[in-house]
Amino acid sequence: MRWIEMAQKNEVYVNGTVPASPMITSVLKEGIPYVEYSLADEKLRLHHPFKVNDVVTVDFSKRKVWINGQLQMEAIDLVYADFFQLRPGKNEIKTIPAMQLEVTYTERWL
Repeated sequence: MRWIEMAQKNEVYVNGTVPASPMITSVLKEGIPYVEYSLADEKLRLHHPFKVNDVVTVDFSKRKVWINGQLQMEAIDLVYADFFQLRPGKNEIKTIPAMQLEVTYTERWL
């Protein structure tokens, strides 16, 4: 069986004037060996034997990853371990595979 990477872009608009750390939650729709979140040239890749309906939560400010409610720090790929921040204005978060995201953050002003 071949697995084809399908990326998806998710737009998030930040009104604040200072970068903000997001919390991203996603529900996987297929069994896959890894997921990836990227913003510009920064990537966070997680390796895990993901199953259908697994819930992945990433807290970018605390640099923590939960899979189905359990802390799973060993899933983080050390080569692609960028816990990025959202920049003021439009941000395009790309995901592999294509999935819907729930992105929360606190807008910050300077």
